[in-house]
Amino acid sequence: MTSLMEVLKEQCAFGFTGKVNLLLSSNGQFYGVAYLQEGNIVGASCSQLSGRKALYKMIFEDVESQSHFKFIVEPELVAATHVSMKQTYDEVKVEAQKIYQKYITAKKLKPAMNLRLVIDPEVIVSQDEITPEEFDILSVLSEWCVVSDVYKYSKLMEFEITNALVSLRKKRAIKVFQN
Repeated sequence: MTSLMEVLKEQCAFGFTGKVNLLLSSNGQFYGVAYLQEGNIVGASCSQLSGRKALYKMIFEDVESQSHFKFIVEPELVAATHVSMKQTYDEVKVEAQKIYQKYITAKKLKPAMNLRLVIDPEVIVSQDEITPEEFDILSVLSEWCVVSDVYKYSKLMEFEITNALVSLRKKRAIKVFQN
């Protein structure tokens, strides 16, 4: 079985320019894409995410699933609009290992998807510092109130969403209700 990391390693070693499409093995549906230019990983897109966040989402999904993806390698010129980063395979591997530890830790804290969340208006006037990740979650919560929607519509990585939700809950900035 081939993994995304194996495909990226091989293509980077050859100095490949083009894209690696990820398709769901079950039905062949497009899941995401990683862009390479002269052996460097220069971009990615998956769901609503792009760049590093999309790349690591695809790597983690691939690591945690058994034969979840098929990979289609297509040589082509990479448009400037797809270039959002420039990392070697080794840099991606090291960063993915660091982030994966946070991902595993946060996975244990992930709330039930059917919970309803409401922003406590006191957070606006409180003296508590709000991190950029927490602000993103509060922004999403201003439109969507179910946990599953927060994970769906936030542009943060899954572990960042979980950590921000836990932090906001500790600060009493959000209230949780059963649906």
